[in-house]
Amino acid sequence: MSVLKEILDWSADRPAWQRDALRRLVVTDGLEEGEILELAEICKATHGLADQPPVVVPLAAEHLANDSASGAAVSVESIFHQRGVNALAENQTLSFGRHLTVVYGDNAAGKTGYIRILKSACRARGQEQILGNVTAGTSPLAPVVAIKYRVGNQDDCREWAGQEPDEHISRVSVFDAKSAAVYLNEKTDVAFRPFGLDLFDRLVQACKGVKRQLEKERLSLTSNGLASLQALVADGTEVAKLLGSITSLTDPEVVNALARVSSEEEARATVLEQSLADLKVSDPEKLVRELKLKRGRLQAFGSHMAMVEAVLSSDVVETIFDVRSEGRRKSEEARNLRARALQSNALQGTGGDLWSALWEAARKFSTGTAYPSAAFPALEDGARCVLCQQDLDHAAQHRLRQFEEFVNSTAEQELRRIRHSFAQQRSEVADLDIRNQMVEETLEEIRIEDEKLGATLEGVLNIAEQRRSCVVHALTENSDLIEELPPLEKAAGLERSLVHAIDERIRTLRNEDASSEKQKLAAELEELQARQILAKHKDLVLREIDRKKKHAAYGLCIDDTRTQTITRKSTTVTRRVVTAQLKDSFQEELRRLNFRHVEVELQEVGGSEGVFYHKLVLSRAPGVELPRVVSEGEQRCLTIAAFFAELSTADNPSGIIFDDPVSSLDYRWREDVARRLVNEARERQVIVFTHDVVFLLLLKKLAQNLVVEQRDQHVRQMPTGAGVCTSELPWVALKVSKRIGYLKNRWQQAEKLHRDGHLDAYERDAREIYGYLREAWERGLEEILLNGVVERFRPIVETQRVVEISDITPEDCGGGAGDGEILCVD
Repeated sequence: MSVLKEILDWSADRPAWQRDALRRLVVTDGLEEGEILELAEICKATHGLADQPPVVVPLAAEHLANDSASGAAVSVESIFHQRGVNALAENQTLSFGRHLTVVYGDNAAGKTGYIRILKSACRARGQEQILGNVTAGTSPLAPVVAIKYRVGNQDDCREWAGQEPDEHISRVSVFDAKSAAVYLNEKTDVAFRPFGLDLFDRLVQACKGVKRQLEKERLSLTSNGLASLQALVADGTEVAKLLGSITSLTDPEVVNALARVSSEEEARATVLEQSLADLKVSDPEKLVRELKLKRGRLQAFGSHMAMVEAVLSSDVVETIFDVRSEGRRKSEEARNLRARALQSNALQGTGGDLWSALWEAARKFSTGTAYPSAAFPALEDGARCVLCQQDLDHAAQHRLRQFEEFVNSTAEQELRRIRHSFAQQRSEVADLDIRNQMVEETLEEIRIEDEKLGATLEGVLNIAEQRRSCVVHALTENSDLIEELPPLEKAAGLERSLVHAIDERIRTLRNEDASSEKQKLAAELEELQARQILAKHKDLVLREIDRKKKHAAYGLCIDDTRTQTITRKSTTVTRRVVTAQLKDSFQEELRRLNFRHVEVELQEVGGSEGVFYHKLVLSRAPGVELPRVVSEGEQRCLTIAAFFAELSTADNPSGIIFDDPVSSLDYRWREDVARRLVNEARERQVIVFTHDVVFLLLLKKLAQNLVVEQRDQHVRQMPTGAGVCTSELPWVALKVSKRIGYLKNRWQQAEKLHRDGHLDAYERDAREIYGYLREAWERGLEEILLNGVVERFRPIVETQRVVEISDITPEDCGGGAGDGEILCVD
């Protein structure tokens, strides 16, 4: 199993934010500050501290770069740059051969732009952001590039256009200065880590960054003044105990329950305060008498409220109007009876209310005074009329008898009864004094004791008065009740709480053990007062519980940033991966590079913060730090050896790319590195970017000697931009035949300038062509006359070629020997 595959399997059990961090670290070189904040949000969401965290994209197989454990070898065919990368010229194609390709370019020629494109596709270590032409003075264009590559021996090429990760192109490995730092880390002596293991220490750095952010946020969770609230609450109460023991596990419902103070408990607290104050008076008996009087007034007030509710109740009001309606009906019946029973010549109003009253008064006078022994009306002989006191003739007697029969009729009696009842009921409503002086005085006392209750009772009384006025108005005006009759609110009995409170105060005053009672009441009052205080500041307490919960959750988040598990896994994987085979491969690569003058070996030095280090140490002086002994060039050789040792573990020989591999190397190391690269090009595609002409020629020479197919690519900076590609080598590396062709083209261009009269341009080109002609002549001496025995930029003299130039004569040198002339030896 490859390192990256094992890391992928191991990551399945890691926290979600670490899985996302691993994916980011595989895809990019490092984490920006914004990414650390995003990872912290994912970590917080796991423990309920973030409502809308970023979407988690865990490390998956498609993200693994350079995972060459399986699959065919991949080689790069070409890079096409349309636009948008650095200052590279547009529409340029850089092609590569199947074996060795050398891409030469001077400094600032554009090689770095192409390397960045390749690193973006291969996702090698030390990826760099592809920038546009930020020096152009305009907004950079979005990069548009494409890489053609071939998988195995397939005839058709595939293309990577820069949008999505590609598991095939990722098999191509890139070596540059940043890649070398993975193998050679000067900050921790010289630490060697095979590919993939650097993810562990980078994950540890991510843990540190996330931890710093979480601790910063946790510090901002300051207390919200709970201590000042505790000072307001009496010690020993349930509320005090709660406030002193609040943790993240405190149930908010416990707080809500204690803070839920009912109206009865509010009234009880008032009673307790009054009872404690009562116990301090000098004459308890006098206070008892006063309380009894107050209780009587309250009870009378309650009776008055009950009476008001009874008189103005819906049933009573409905009955009054029903009686009125019944009276109207009975009056009509009596009127009809009167019309039948009385003479037609009777006075107007006879039989009516006034007449009935007159008749009844006459009855009382007759039976009570005038004729007490006779029935009314008295009609015996000699009887006179009690009204006019004249003798009664036969007609008068008949009329009086007729009147009495009318009065004694059933309809008339019922009408009188209904009228009496209606008058009585109407009087009860009309005469009802809802807010008399007693009521007002008692109401004021109630306000003093309980302002809220007093306001309630006053409102009830006001509505009752409005209701009474509406009823009286309808009765007086003989009209119907209005539909918006104010509803009667029941308030009788509300005063009982105050009555009970007075009874409790009286009982307390008459308690013989006043001291014990006082302590008991004080303790009960403290509990109620503490709960009242809690009710006012409940939100503060609930916020403190929430703060404690968040603080604990941040603790769990910070626990997720611990690095011990990462270090243990790094140690386990490293011990498995860095086997004797890998160590032997490293030694073999050093041998191939002729790195023999200093004995260096790979040793395990334990783990730290996610990294299990293997240190390159001096075999004969293990206590001496290697960077103090080896030069920068020797360090580069060690990293190249480590790179090739790592490649020995892959199952397929995919292409490898080197960016200036001989930087800091002298000519001795150049040849060893060049030979190693050319030998590797026999087995796989090798692409070398360089600005070193000597190294370029050395690679070409070794490729020719070892019969390795080699392709040249030249990138230059021109007015259209950098990175202009051509298959021609630079002038300094051209053979004589190529130089002659180049000079002929330049001569034709100069001749045209002369014909067209552009003499200044012609003279400039002529001088430049003359210089190139002299350099071509010098190259001819090296290549043709001296048969390549000595060549510029080549550090060796090939003495075996001397035998082929033994026929040189003075004529070949342009004449006889003399001052300033060439001496030729047979």
